[in-house]
Amino acid sequence: MRVTVFGASGPTGQLVCRLALEAGHEVRAASRRTDWPAPASTSLTTVSADVSTGRGVEEAIRGADAVLSALGTAYSRHPISVYSVGTRAILDALTAVGDGRRLVVVSSGLTYPPPPAFGFLADKVVFPLLRGIIGRSLYADMRRMEELLRDRPDVDWTVMLPGRLIDAPAPSTYRLDLDHPTQTSTARIDLAAAMVAELEPATAHVHQAVAPTTARR
Repeated sequence: MRVTVFGASGPTGQLVCRLALEAGHEVRAASRRTDWPAPASTSLTTVSADVSTGRGVEEAIRGADAVLSALGTAYSRHPISVYSVGTRAILDALTAVGDGRRLVVVSSGLTYPPPPAFGFLADKVVFPLLRGIIGRSLYADMRRMEELLRDRPDVDWTVMLPGRLIDAPAPSTYRLDLDHPTQTSTARIDLAAAMVAELEPATAHVHQAVAPTTARR
């Protein structure tokens, strides 16, 4: 399958590119940066694209069978728009070029109210603090992104809802939970593996939000 990866130079995007190549896909790695350590493979092509302006986005998508978006940014007290603006640019490009209707994006489990399973401190202190103060602008933009997707039934989208991303050397035997993470952290490599697995029709969760849950090691 021919796959375009946005946010390819970021920590999650690099893992997505690597695992997609290992799965036998042809990868077009799209990023504003040109100085990142792209995997050395004849099945990978790097392209310059800026989702904030739309520059190069159509060219990055043209001919692709699917798009994986690993766009992301850090918490900020300033307004954040990378998720909604970037996803709108990708959706507009999908419409313009008419190629590829499969789209997988990364959001967060904190855009959804968590089930009451994490304990008093998490439910009453940590999550409200992250949602309402520290990550308010970030999670608000993620919700805007998800609203854009829900308005596009013509696109076979899937939203990934990881917990706090942590490093791990290899994928675990993770599971996918619908709508809510069932633990507070997700291995970044499990998120990447779950995104790549969504390319297979037999394991795709079209028009659903799923939470990769890392197996305890």
